[in-house]
Amino acid sequence: MTKTLILVVDRDDDFGEKGGVETPVIGIEAAKVAAMSLGVEDPEDSDVNALFAAMNIYNDLIKDNDDVEIALICGDKKVGHRSDSMLISELETVIDIVKPEHAILVGDGAEDEYIYPIISSRVPIDSVRKVYVKQAPGVEGFIYIISKTLRDPQKKKRFLAPIGILFCFIALVYILADISAFVATNSVSYLFSMTAPMVVFLIGGLTLIYAYDAVDITYGYIDLIRGELKSPSITLTFKILSAVLFLTAVVIALFSIKDVLNNGILFVTMEFLSSFLWPFAFSMFLNYMGQTINDYVETKELPYGLITTIVTIMGFSFIVQGVVDFLKNYMGYGTVDVFVVLVEFLIGVVSIIASSVFTVIRKNSSVEEIADEI
Repeated sequence: MTKTLILVVDRDDDFGEKGGVETPVIGIEAAKVAAMSLGVEDPEDSDVNALFAAMNIYNDLIKDNDDVEIALICGDKKVGHRSDSMLISELETVIDIVKPEHAILVGDGAEDEYIYPIISSRVPIDSVRKVYVKQAPGVEGFIYIISKTLRDPQKKKRFLAPIGILFCFIALVYILADISAFVATNSVSYLFSMTAPMVVFLIGGLTLIYAYDAVDITYGYIDLIRGELKSPSITLTFKILSAVLFLTAVVIALFSIKDVLNNGILFVTMEFLSSFLWPFAFSMFLNYMGQTINDYVETKELPYGLITTIVTIMGFSFIVQGVVDFLKNYMGYGTVDVFVVLVEFLIGVVSIIASSVFTVIRKNSSVEEIADEI
């Protein structure tokens, strides 16, 4: 008789984060405890229903005298490479213990489906069951679903952030058009016509602030800075230098466009970017360099993630500089040599590609290390 594994996948680790469940969970009794742990903390979480559905399948197969086992594996709240690596690690542990010939996958939606191909490469999958939670009908049920979605941090980013970005982008197009028309004609009517786009931009900005919990993040940074002020560190010194350089970049850029406001919005934008770009890039460089040095002093290990971030920032800066120089030449505003523009593009592209390749190599090596440990 072949052994079947009923596997519940929780990619964002709601069981661990909310219910304090240690995974992997193997066995029907352990599954009941896990379901109760999360159900008590958040009875509305759909992952609870997924586990109960798996237990229901388990009971049905047991009645048919099938050789079956149930297990729960979880990832991490930071959904992505990190969570998938943890899922792979727990999956290997479950396979080593249960030794199944087939698997039945149970999940609560599309989020968990990303890991299914990885699971199928390790154990044949007989079927996949999605569990959908029944909601109250009518307007009340719809409002409830919307309000619950708006409270979930991950779903806020997924659904609200694109809306906020779209609002801001559309508003900026109209605002820049009105500013350009005002500079060209000096007609105050164009300033009044900016009211509606400004309102839309404000709505988009507030949507982004809510989607990314910007207020909480800001308070977190304030608390962090307060802590560093009480015990000064290398990071704080570099952050202060970075902030000063950023403000200097803004001032320099504003002064650079003071005398060219009548030359058209495109020229003003390029002039602003030319003056702002590199002081801003170096302010970011100082910020991340401070973190890199501080992490190295504390751990005696090079923080490769921060180093690749620095290289990526510099790469994008070279590409933006190349775009600005190309547009200046094309519009007749500049005389930058074509070879210089090509070199700027080349340095930028090579830097970004090198950083991306190195990041992928580091991630793959970390996954291999996890597999070797298992």
